[in-house]
Amino acid sequence: MLKIPDEFSFFIKENPPEKPQVAISACLNGEAVRYDGTSKRLATTSTLLSNALTLLPICPEVGAGMTTPRPPIQLVRTGDQIEAMGRDDKNLNPTPQLEQFRQQSIDKLAPSLCGYIFKARSPSCGINSTPIFNSEGEDIGVGSGLQAAYVQQTLPWLPIQEEQDLATEQQCQQFIFQCQLLRDLRLGCQQQGLAAVHKHYVTIINVLPNQQQAALEASMKAGTQERYWEILLRALAV
Repeated sequence: MLKIPDEFSFFIKENPPEKPQVAISACLNGEAVRYDGTSKRLATTSTLLSNALTLLPICPEVGAGMTTPRPPIQLVRTGDQIEAMGRDDKNLNPTPQLEQFRQQSIDKLAPSLCGYIFKARSPSCGINSTPIFNSEGEDIGVGSGLQAAYVQQTLPWLPIQEEQDLATEQQCQQFIFQCQLLRDLRLGCQQQGLAAVHKHYVTIINVLPNQQQAALEASMKAGTQERYWEILLRALAV
């Protein structure tokens, strides 16, 4: 992650600051909602992450009406389509329900969401890590789960991580800062506008490569605030 200048400060002054709202795969938050009725608690959720963030547990399968425990599903590519199909029960296809839930859940949270922590390799939640099979059951590569793919497509500025990338204090602090920064950018734009936010963040912008500085300047002048957030957050994640 790019080194933040010592003189850095957030645009919005709050005392104490409100915690950013961050969605998390419910199993990583300790809920026994996996297909086999177990959880996969992420150790740092009970300390570092929960102290700095408001964690919002989401299980897409449960949200889509599936039971716990439930038959396992996997991603299957048929032509240009990727669907969630039963691993053992080939007639099981909860894709429509999962797609409906992902739109409803994310569209509802989007105005205040500042991050998302996903379960790796999940047919709903993996970020470019979920196995994809063909109709014959052969492993043909990896991609994103249905929920994660929707977030990547509709909220490209949102800080997202899988659990293995939040195992250390340093990794957690970097993610927390990104979530705090997005909340600050959003509130700043709402209260005083993108130009004022851009002026405030000049100490960070000046340490970025010239190409990214130019992109931020152009986005600011065009008033495309969500594109501005995406450029800045991605630049700082390097």
